Amino acid sequence: MTVQEIDKITREFYECICFSQEHYPRYDHLQELFYGDGKLMNGNFDHPLEFTVQSYIQAIMHQIDDGNATFYSQQEISDVTEVFGKTAQRISVYEYSFTAETTQPWKRGVNYIQFILIDGSWKIVSMLWNDEKDELLIPEAYLA
Repeated sequence: MTVQEIDKITREFYECICFSQEHYPRYDHLQELFYGDGKLMNGNFDHPLEFTVQSYIQAIMHQIDDGNATFYSQQEISDVTEVFGKTAQRISVYEYSFTAETTQPWKRGVNYIQFILIDGSWKIVSMLWNDEKDELLIPEAYLA
C-alpha cells in the first residue's frame, strides 16, 4: 500500500500546480501535501532557486496576477520509487506545457521527491527538479 499512497500524493501534487485562465491552481491543498514548510528547489539555473511551499505559491500567484502566466500543465509520465522504513524517494519524470495548444510538443524534466511517514501518512519533505535540455537528456532507466 505504501507505493500506492506515494503515487496518490505525487498525482495530487501535479494536479495542485496546474492552472488555466478558467481554473486557478489548487494551492490551498498544496501545503497539506508537505511536511512543515517544505522545500522546493529549481535546479535549472547556475544558482538554484529555493522556495518554501508558501514562497513558491506566492511567486506563481504573482505571475498569474500580473498576467505573465495564464496556463500551466504538468503530469508524471514515469517514476521510480524507493522506500526504506519511514522514508521514501521518488524519481518522477514529468512533462509540462505553458500553453494549451496541442501542436506544441510538451517538454520534460525530472523531479527528485523525498517523503517521510508521519502519523501513518506520507508527506513530501523536499523536491528538486531539472528540465531536460539538449545537453541534459533524461536517462532511459528513468523512462522504463
